Amino acid sequence: MRPVRAAGRRRAEPFERARAPFPGDLERRETRSAPPPEQPCEITLAPEPASSRAARHVVADWCIQQGLVGDVVDTLLLLTAEVVTNAVIHGRSDVVLRVGRHGSRVRVGVGDENTRLPLRRESDPDALDGRGMALLEALADSHGVEVQPLGKVVWFEVATHLAPVRTARAC
Repeated sequence: MRPVRAAGRRRAEPFERARAPFPGDLERRETRSAPPPEQPCEITLAPEPASSRAARHVVADWCIQQGLVGDVVDTLLLLTAEVVTNAVIHGRSDVVLRVGRHGSRVRVGVGDENTRLPLRRESDPDALDGRGMALLEALADSHGVEVQPLGKVVWFEVATHLAPVRTARAC
């Protein structure tokens, strides 16, 4: 006896994975219109390792809506992943991600409820971790920490003046 399929549906193959959208995907269609150029995006993420990937997707989607392409997007995604990972590991609380455009720069802020400030440490060349703050210092045009009553926000800015900008439009 063969399995019954609904008309028009294809059966999922074993081990088939849904492919996550990437900034360059042409097959992706959205019905939302692009936000105004200066509108920031904010999302709260759970304190779990998967939040780093979710944060990268949020920033990638925001960059698409803003018309940002090129190396600046890669830099934003890398630094976002590093800072969110640090917040998950050391913050031990929900993580608030905020991304917005400030003139010719994109500013990403990552907040957690831990008041301890991040420190750059010298890492063993063979270590698998410990390079996040060094990457932030090397790649961000500016960065810092805002201490708040219930935690902190680690932020960084990346200049977009070298990145090609196209008009944002709905797909």
